[in-house]
Amino acid sequence: MNTVLNVSGVQKQYESGFALGPLSFVLDQGYIAAVVGPNGSGKSTLFKMLMNLVNPDQGSISLFDKGYPQDETDIKRRIGYVPELSEWDDSWKKARDTIHFYSHWFPGWDERRLQRLMDRFSLTSDLSFKGMSKGVQRKLSIVLAMAHDPDLLLLDEPSSGLDPFASRVMIDEIQRYMDSGTKSVLVATHIMEEVKKLADYVIFLSYGSLLGIFEKDTLLDEWKVIWAEQFPRQPKSIPGLVEITGTGPYQIITRSFEPTRHGLSEEGITIIKTEALELDEILYYLLHSQESSAIREGEKSNNEPIGN
Repeated sequence: MNTVLNVSGVQKQYESGFALGPLSFVLDQGYIAAVVGPNGSGKSTLFKMLMNLVNPDQGSISLFDKGYPQDETDIKRRIGYVPELSEWDDSWKKARDTIHFYSHWFPGWDERRLQRLMDRFSLTSDLSFKGMSKGVQRKLSIVLAMAHDPDLLLLDEPSSGLDPFASRVMIDEIQRYMDSGTKSVLVATHIMEEVKKLADYVIFLSYGSLLGIFEKDTLLDEWKVIWAEQFPRQPKSIPGLVEITGTGPYQIITRSFEPTRHGLSEEGITIIKTEALELDEILYYLLHSQESSAIREGEKSNNEPIGN
């Protein structure tokens, strides 16, 4: 399996006091990883470092086994990047001006792919930048990022400003892009439905710190709410237990369903029903749990590639 992205011990400190890192993770070819976390967690800073727009104070970043600055042109020609905020050259009056610029920069530019994407997002090349809405600008950014069939998509809040129909098109196009099995995506998003539909792995950031890297399906399988008739006699001894609320029936949040179920059974506790938690609920508990083990349970090693 080819490694697409390797982030090793990366740190960034700002005068404001905000610090990002240390961050370490590896993304392999053929997988989608979603970066999630509260606003101000450093997601956009991470993406800017991956594009060599911000330099890390410590650590290293390699893409396609190459590094900045010596291989910058080769690296960026293999990437499709949608920044959090798109910036357009003042000389570009219409969409066709931007398209013309991009088409000369990327050797893999494909006019047929461009036109198909423009049609999918209901865009035309004669659109004027004057008065162009944020949503239309966002759609154009996505089209430009994908038109040269890059090996890696770096998408920083790509659906920001999109209406539900355009968001659905974006998800469809990312899924289509991944069909070859040779592409990879790193996407920052606060929309859990996008994570659920797209991501293979989830990278949790919180105010500059890496909380963990998890396989999405494992999170959804393991984190559940259990309704129980009795309160556990020794709740701290039950593995995977995160929180108990209610006065009967009791609601038990678990990060590791089978061990928790077994522990409750050992105490003779009757389970009424169980339900899976949604990703936003899981994120809430990961962010607010006071038990460090709740963060580590199911986490991939930072040195273990995403995809293995």
